[in-house]
Amino acid sequence: MLILLIGVLFLPAGCSQDEPDPVLPDTGTDEPPEDPEEEARRQEEWERRNEELKEKLGKYYVPLPPLDQPENPPVKVRGIYFTGHSIAYKERYERTLKLLEETELNAVVIDIKDDRGKMAYHSEIEAVNELGAYYDPVPLPDIRATLEELHERGIYTIGRIVVFRDNTILPEKKPEWCIPLKGGGLYRDAGFAYGNPFNEELWDYNIAIAKEAALLGFKEIQFDYIRFPDKAAYMEQVAYYPGRDGRPKAEAIRGFMQKAREELEPYNVHISYDVFGVIASSWGDSDDIGQIWEDFAAYGDYICPMVYPSHYYPVRQGGVVVPYWFGLRFPDVEPAVTVTGALSDAVKRNAAVKNPAIIRPWLQAFTASWLGGTYGPGSYINYGPHEIRAQIDAALALGLDEYILWDANNENYPRAAFFTAAEADRRAEQMRQSREEKGQDALGRTARAAGEVYLKSIQDKVWREAFALQRNGPSDGNEYRAWLNNAPGSLKEWRITGSRQDGERVILQLDLTVASGGEEIILQNEEWPLVLENQIWRISPSDQFLRLLAAGGETS
Repeated sequence: MLILLIGVLFLPAGCSQDEPDPVLPDTGTDEPPEDPEEEARRQEEWERRNEELKEKLGKYYVPLPPLDQPENPPVKVRGIYFTGHSIAYKERYERTLKLLEETELNAVVIDIKDDRGKMAYHSEIEAVNELGAYYDPVPLPDIRATLEELHERGIYTIGRIVVFRDNTILPEKKPEWCIPLKGGGLYRDAGFAYGNPFNEELWDYNIAIAKEAALLGFKEIQFDYIRFPDKAAYMEQVAYYPGRDGRPKAEAIRGFMQKAREELEPYNVHISYDVFGVIASSWGDSDDIGQIWEDFAAYGDYICPMVYPSHYYPVRQGGVVVPYWFGLRFPDVEPAVTVTGALSDAVKRNAAVKNPAIIRPWLQAFTASWLGGTYGPGSYINYGPHEIRAQIDAALALGLDEYILWDANNENYPRAAFFTAAEADRRAEQMRQSREEKGQDALGRTARAAGEVYLKSIQDKVWREAFALQRNGPSDGNEYRAWLNNAPGSLKEWRITGSRQDGERVILQLDLTVASGGEEIILQNEEWPLVLENQIWRISPSDQFLRLLAAGGETS
């Protein structure tokens, strides 16, 4: 009896010999349960901040997102554009879902607010309801259910907001937000009025719509028409911009992007900007519409250049169309060449930006038959599966494995243009591995080839090419142009004697002759490192070489 009692005393407390160890409830996380007092404190703080926002923003108020939000990881988008009306058209919508299910396509861009200024669904924002900025009836009466269905099917959703172009709501109900004519009335281009980008209340209106869209479930907000009207010289003659006060147009566009980035930060949503493709190939705000590549690359998660071949218009000299864009007379008939040239320029523009936005191009899925009326036969071609695929592959060859297709009618997305998702992934990975094995960057250059291009650009003072490649010069392109063009020294000769791998760097070995301070100076056994940065090989010339170029021969 004593032995039995001792055995009982030494059993683990709360257990019998036959019972398993107790198991704590599975909370689905390795984190300890939330302290109820801490949870209450967070909720109280959330409510306080919401009240402050409501007072601050007034009719542009949108609630803060819930304290616990689902993850929103980035997705490599292969997408198509759809209006709300196309999604509401059941037959087309079902056909689109089948296409997305069977092919590499995995994303849709859906109009939230289009270029008529009208919303595709009902909003709870006071300012939107004050303007009645809706279609009647709205094409997407239950936007939450639509987004839930798309997400359940693994489809990434991007909400498109047309910001400054508007031919209905603003001119009819908020003309004071629009661009006025000097002689009275509002400026219109093909019937479309434009909001004045210097009007910060218009910023608040569009940012509020973006916040609400994020709360509804859109994974990404895409801002379109983030610009002033084109025909800038004509605009200066006939119109004006209240609130401009002598500031450059790009300052207004940059200000909108800064504010959008700051105010959307809590909403766990990606931000993309649509831009003219040509701004990658020009410099600064050369068209005077407020779009500068580096600004968009700095403030967005994605920059979406519209590199439609049809939009690189043929150039006439003496009444005759001559080769111009990318050496072509008619860019629309050479989709692969045009997209390669345009996106090569885009990759170079991103190179010097710190942590730039990912380049995700808009590609052409429509036939630009209107070109024939202006430029005659042979100026355009029909765009079908072959032409669409040629553009996708041209982007992919440059390491750009994301794209969106535009067809205003939402119909020309032929099944034959696309691979299955698995095959598309395999081809993208194969191209990536091939570049890596050959030591090539997105432009198809080895480190040595990039060094050759840099040296030739310095010798010929092709400042834009050199700026994209040089890591340790002025970080602003305009400053770099002045530095190189005004440098008293010049590179006379060079010879690359070898190269070696140093971890992730390649060290280029070379001898150079530099004319500086009235004499020729030979630099032997120079070693310049190159690294892959923003998809291309970039080089760091020696301090001695840079001093010789810029400082009249002083090398100490």
